[in-house]
Amino acid sequence: MAGTIKTKDIKILWSRGAGRCSMKECRRKLTMDSSKETESFALGEMCHIIGETNSDKSPRGLSSMPEENRNNYSNLILLCSHHHTEIDKNIKDWPVEILHQIKDEHELWVEETLSQKKITPSELVYSNIIDNINIKLQLDLYNWFISNAVRNIVYTNFIETSDYFEERLIAIDWPNTDVNLETSIIDLMKSFTEYITHYLKYSTPIEPDFKFYREDTTYKKIFPNPDYHTISDRNQLWIRKNFFLLQKFVYNLNLFTKEVRKEFNPFFHLKRGKFLIIDEFGMYGGGESYMLLPKLETINSHLETINTEIKDFENNNPKFI
Repeated sequence: MAGTIKTKDIKILWSRGAGRCSMKECRRKLTMDSSKETESFALGEMCHIIGETNSDKSPRGLSSMPEENRNNYSNLILLCSHHHTEIDKNIKDWPVEILHQIKDEHELWVEETLSQKKITPSELVYSNIIDNINIKLQLDLYNWFISNAVRNIVYTNFIETSDYFEERLIAIDWPNTDVNLETSIIDLMKSFTEYITHYLKYSTPIEPDFKFYREDTTYKKIFPNPDYHTISDRNQLWIRKNFFLLQKFVYNLNLFTKEVRKEFNPFFHLKRGKFLIIDEFGMYGGGESYMLLPKLETINSHLETINTEIKDFENNNPKFI
């Protein structure tokens, strides 16, 4: 559930609810991190007022509200785990109207009673950037992306994401209140655009719908082709560099995810843990499938070697650059 709730909505919900259960008779302080749960803190849960899916199996789920709007702040209430279970087990006692009333009264109580830490403009800027990155990189579909990418197949939308990141790197007016997060965002965007820029060098759209890009293999259709082996060698260097630039992007994606979880959204792809390189078809494992957690030292070492080989190739074969 929480993985589909935007960071901005999480920030607003926890801020306006002061990190407490919304039930008047409870109002216990809550924590977003179960590893920090103690006797004095309960694990907080972001609960749907109208169920997440339009089904009688989802508490209060049968509604005209579009499903795409059900993870918005307006349809969420902050509760302790005990009261979350209570409202979902006893739906007749806790209809939609009553839950909205409880939420409104709790947030009014917070505003009037507590010296609440307001959500700042900087937090909203960061939250918006985080949400856009999550959407543009389609992180909910990461396994699908990486399975294609290691085979040098990239969906067109990711090409557009690279253009978006290039524009954002120039246009964002950084708040400069969380340097580590900003650095992780910048490194992530740069590594992704570096990967896509290199990828586009010797790739071409796949017919007939042109929704994916893959290696340009038109040279194989020319017969006889005296340059066949030279172009093949060039493309093999291109493929090897793709793989390590992809690793560099995934390495930076994990750093970014770690920073997001620290302060902004502890639930950010929490169930996944770390993002991995997943080579299902053994493209780089001798035909055996494997998974890899990228390490920067290994990536940089291989990229240095490959860049030297590419430079030598280009010096010897200038017409094939």
